[in-house]
Amino acid sequence: MTAEYLLRFDDLCPTMDRARWRRFAALVERFDIKPILAVVPDNQDPELRIEPADPEFWSEMRSMQSAGATVGLHGFQHLCVAEGRGLVPFHRQTEFAGAPLDYQREWIQAGMSILQDHGLEARVWVAPRHGLDRRTLVALRDAGIWVVSDGLAKQPYREYGVTWIPQQLWGPKEKRAGLWTICIHPNSASDELLQALEKFLGRFAEQFTSVERVVTEWPVRERSFADRLHHNEALLRIRLKQRLRG
Repeated sequence: MTAEYLLRFDDLCPTMDRARWRRFAALVERFDIKPILAVVPDNQDPELRIEPADPEFWSEMRSMQSAGATVGLHGFQHLCVAEGRGLVPFHRQTEFAGAPLDYQREWIQAGMSILQDHGLEARVWVAPRHGLDRRTLVALRDAGIWVVSDGLAKQPYREYGVTWIPQQLWGPKEKRAGLWTICIHPNSASDELLQALEKFLGRFAEQFTSVERVVTEWPVRERSFADRLHHNEALLRIRLKQRLRG
């Protein structure tokens, strides 16, 4: 089975680095990619306040949605001050993992309302810093979001009542089989990463898929013991690399 890829862009908001983002947006258009657009509904994170608010941001997101991109609800305000062990425990502090259920429900509903007011339909959950727990999934199901972009697996699976589309890569890397989501943070992406992605798309653009195709074409089964084992092994490898770099 040939590998398939999804492209995901995180931390999209009106105050992001427009020049950096537009270089990636040009690749999306050039290669006809249908990415996940992880949009922060009400950004309050100072690190994402890079430029004055772009008056064209929301119309650009609507245009990309119309062209086949999938909008992801990327938290609410991107303020990562909660402390709790999440289901994908990369970070100690996140926006959602560990927060009370009532707060999580309120934030998710408020975030969805903001996106809806701008003509965007959030179909996927993308947790800031991978921070989600079982309460998050309850709140998502209550809000009508049934797909999570996260998890270290080789193909989609179902757990806790939602479909997980795995996200395992932070840069382009050729794979033999499986479904692989490449997560890009445009605000901090280097020129080398941009060039590597352009080269990768030049070779493998036909193997890039969309969320809509994944949920309709991939067989989604309950999470297996093998999935859990792969998750734990991949998590250990990532943590080891982080320690070696740090």
